[in-house]
Amino acid sequence: MGHVRLGSLPRSRAWKEVVGLITAGADVSQIANATIRAADKAFSFVLSDEGFTEAVWLMTQLAIAAKKDNFNDHLQSVGINLPQDTSLPDVAAAVAEAMDRKLESNGSRSDLGEMSQRALVGALVEHISPKLPSLFTPDASDVQAALASLGKKREFGELSRTFFAKLTNESMNYFLSKTLATHLGEGQRFATMNEMGQFEKALTTHCKEASLIVEQFSADWFSKHKYEEGGDISRESSNGFASYALKKMKDELKEGARADAR
Repeated sequence: MGHVRLGSLPRSRAWKEVVGLITAGADVSQIANATIRAADKAFSFVLSDEGFTEAVWLMTQLAIAAKKDNFNDHLQSVGINLPQDTSLPDVAAAVAEAMDRKLESNGSRSDLGEMSQRALVGALVEHISPKLPSLFTPDASDVQAALASLGKKREFGELSRTFFAKLTNESMNYFLSKTLATHLGEGQRFATMNEMGQFEKALTTHCKEASLIVEQFSADWFSKHKYEEGGDISRESSNGFASYALKKMKDELKEGARADAR
């Protein structure tokens, strides 16, 4: 399960090409490599970031709750409090509030933790929205049916991939901004809104393509641990999954950057 290797994953744009959209004539290779190094270093520290591990924990528990007899009781036990007539915005707010309470009680807020929170909420909304009726307003039963799908192996793999893609996207943008400030100084990054849109689309696509590496791994891990742990998944197991999935993403980004140079 942990050793699946997909070979060199295809990219619509190489990492240096993505960076080239924003460097304003500076040394693209230098900035691309400096950004990868910064992200690599930061991802090494994120493993101990409570915001990141809490986001992954809540993601696993949403999937576990899907197969419980009392869905809401399980979610309440991990701090996710859904109203009776829940909607998709309610789900997003409840997950964000669960993370807020956890991080505030521990005094452990960080930039990476907040990125993880946004990535989880964004992934849930993106994953659940297409499963809801489009011709009329979804009711609570529609929302719960959509949430129940998260308990399936394939669905968890897709949700996990979206989470790691969003987290990586925001992280890389964050570190790229800092690297550019060092090399180019503070100032306007784009001459036009069109240039900004091209860059944001390219970065999103790059991270989404890289995140393919975690999809099947996540699906297999979830199925295996749910079975071995009798329908539950412990924090210890979740933390191990978070660590290894992030390592796979980090290694894939570095592999993609190395492929650029060949």
